[in-house]
Amino acid sequence: MLLWWGALCVLVLGLAFGPGNAQAHALRPLHAQYDHSIPAANARLPSGQAPRQIRVWFTERIEPAFSELQVWNQQRQRVDLRDSRAVPGDPYALVVDLPPHLSDGAYTVLFHNVSAEDGHEVTGSFSFVVGAGPLSPNTDALLNQFAPTSANLTLWSVGIRWLNILGLCALAGLPLSLLLIWRPTVIRIRKEVGPELAAAEQLMQRLSKIYLLAILLALSLGWLAFWCYQGWIFSGLPPWQLLSNGGMLGEIVRSRFGTLWLARLGPLLLVWGCWIVLLRRRYGWWRSWPLKGLLPLAGLLMLTEILNSHAAASRQALLLLPLNLLHLAASAIWIGPLLGLMILLPPALGKLRPGTGDRTRLLAGLIGRFTRLAIPAVLLLALASGLEALLLLPSPAALFGSDYGRALLGKTLAFALLLLLGGLNGLFIGPRLRRLARQPDRERGAASLAAGRLQRLFVRALRWEGTLAVLLLIVVGVLTSLSPPVASVTAGSGSSQGPALYQGHMGDLNYSFIINPGQVGTNTFAVDLRDSTGRPLRLGPNDSLILRCTMTDMTMGIQEIPLRPIAGQPGRYRAVASVISMSGHWQLTLIVRRLGFDDVSATFNLTIAAPGRS
Repeated sequence: MLLWWGALCVLVLGLAFGPGNAQAHALRPLHAQYDHSIPAANARLPSGQAPRQIRVWFTERIEPAFSELQVWNQQRQRVDLRDSRAVPGDPYALVVDLPPHLSDGAYTVLFHNVSAEDGHEVTGSFSFVVGAGPLSPNTDALLNQFAPTSANLTLWSVGIRWLNILGLCALAGLPLSLLLIWRPTVIRIRKEVGPELAAAEQLMQRLSKIYLLAILLALSLGWLAFWCYQGWIFSGLPPWQLLSNGGMLGEIVRSRFGTLWLARLGPLLLVWGCWIVLLRRRYGWWRSWPLKGLLPLAGLLMLTEILNSHAAASRQALLLLPLNLLHLAASAIWIGPLLGLMILLPPALGKLRPGTGDRTRLLAGLIGRFTRLAIPAVLLLALASGLEALLLLPSPAALFGSDYGRALLGKTLAFALLLLLGGLNGLFIGPRLRRLARQPDRERGAASLAAGRLQRLFVRALRWEGTLAVLLLIVVGVLTSLSPPVASVTAGSGSSQGPALYQGHMGDLNYSFIINPGQVGTNTFAVDLRDSTGRPLRLGPNDSLILRCTMTDMTMGIQEIPLRPIAGQPGRYRAVASVISMSGHWQLTLIVRRLGFDDVSATFNLTIAAPGRS
């Protein structure tokens, strides 16, 4: 019992205390976000010296065939030469040419890219000025970095990832449950039980072939669905149109995703081959190499799964990838046999005659072996989960203040419930069945009414445990569709070195607040507001969003500016103002007033350096 509760404590402690040092995390944006450019964002170029080329670098490698730069003027006219392309030898950059003698004025660079690391797409923009005109207020690229991480969370994404992970766990779990749990137990009790055990073993073999077929169909469907989904992300085309576009198909195949997708096909076909061999084999099924070969093939499929995850895109990939593989393997060692036993065991038990004690003896051996296999897997899973939380979450507050953190808490809850049910089976039902199995007395031994009640309780608990495992994998599908939150600048630490960035909570709301460019003069103040469920906050006609600005170094009075909704971007509000009129220390308070709610606010301390100082 201590081992089970110890596993839960390791995970909870890792979640609660692991990510406590936000300074240990670099301020890194999500996916392939804007990193820097020539000309720089918010740059002001001399009159008559417009650039001939725009070059943009991103934080991750990109798929150039599905990424593009566009340049627009203030009249909403596209002015680039429409030749956006990759920079030779630099997988992080795009370049687009501009016509000669471009007139003075403000220009906006729009970018759309697809990450070569995790396949997610990003759209953003930045501005620059040629001459003395005003800079176009633009904070979209910055808001995209710090907005909630659920942009890629869709029913299709969650469903496809869940199907693949479920199939991988079941594939690894089938040989584990047969070779390490079922078969050794049958060999040990063969002399103690009746001839019906042979019939149960034959039924187990037949059902295992059908179960493996269902696993293969699920994995094959997941493989094909993932290609359709990612192809739609890359090209914007539905599968039936994509299949008729040979050029686009070739680009997808040559992408990093396409390479991993094709690499996944090899072990998947080998698993199909193993199933065909097993289907034709009637004798020596347990000792056959195809059954044992399912385990390494499942490991290869898991490797292709994690290479297309957020861990592969992280700057800590060398640490996160092994942890991710350990996490997935431990899940398969625990959940895989659980699913196999839930589906295969009840029919096999039905072949044993009730009232003989044979079912008690079989279950006593199965539960004991499964518990010995599950405990180290659970400990490894808890350790990997805690370390991943330590590396991916910038602060304890991110557990409650981000979509990823809330999904992680949901996973922890499902994990805890599974541990409770596992403890019931492994530490309560199993030992009692083993004691009854050793009793020679018919009234108080393996054939007793008490033993029958424990058998029924175990089967019900096994079904609940399997159902919870499936639900847990759905949460894992949500987690793999979300992006971990980034570390943010906290209130009180803002400076004038570039845009000031803040994230946090005020009342029941989550905010991402941007001050751009964070200097004396005109600034853009923009905020992304979400409610406690992560949905964009839409203010009504009687509601208001106000920014209150106060200079703390001298008495200048209080200035208030209203932030207005940004058209077409729910939950985002913006104002352009020159309230920061001199260098020094400023206090800014963001206030949300809603009819029927108490006012909520957040205060930020900002230090603005004098112009020309670094």
